[in-house]
Amino acid sequence: MEKSVFKFTIAPQYVDFTSRASVSGLLDIILHAAGQDAYRRGFGIDVLAEKNYGWVLSRICVEVDYLPKEYTEFTLYTWIGGYNRLASTRNFELVDAEGNLFARAVSQWCMLDFATRMPVDMNTLAKVHEGTIVDAPSPCAAPRRIGALEGEPVLVHKVAYSDIDFNRHMNTMRYIDLMSDSMPIEQLEALNSFRLDLNFVKEARYGDILKLYSETCDNTYTFEFKNDAAESLCRAIIEIK
Repeated sequence: MEKSVFKFTIAPQYVDFTSRASVSGLLDIILHAAGQDAYRRGFGIDVLAEKNYGWVLSRICVEVDYLPKEYTEFTLYTWIGGYNRLASTRNFELVDAEGNLFARAVSQWCMLDFATRMPVDMNTLAKVHEGTIVDAPSPCAAPRRIGALEGEPVLVHKVAYSDIDFNRHMNTMRYIDLMSDSMPIEQLEALNSFRLDLNFVKEARYGDILKLYSETCDNTYTFEFKNDAAESLCRAIIEIK
């Protein structure tokens, strides 16, 4: 089995005030490719919806050497590296027009039963996965496990209509945008080469009140979102190189 290939352009909706792709914009493209490839291969959200299931991102890491400018064209390669009872691993490589690998990602996905809001045994898709595994190593180290934070929140946010996706929980890109909102704008303006790790622990749903906690050490920003019950929802690390 070969890697799937997609052609993309950094369209205006994916850039920020620097006229380069924003972190959330680039991740949006990566996750879009994941959905498109699953759809092509017969296990997209349309098929899972028949059983009231859906794909949910559990963890992801993205390493970026530089953020491409608006209207930059590039090629994205994605492939499934394997799966077990709890998660499926999908990899990504982004290559520019000159043939340079400028970004790479490793993601881990689980299936969610919308009736129970609980994970589904991945072996129920064993037949679908047959013939889709690509014998190629992940392009970077797997997403790391991120610990909890304490202290006082730096931002409070109520999950609204514009935050939620088809799974009826907060969209991944909104987490990233809120984390970015808490960072110095000078840091974001200079941002270019970095690694982002995301761990999703519990769903944030419409109407939830989120509190964002942050810790900075040198060029590393650590974040954690918690709900009103002090339950962890999402943890992240942005390591700027």
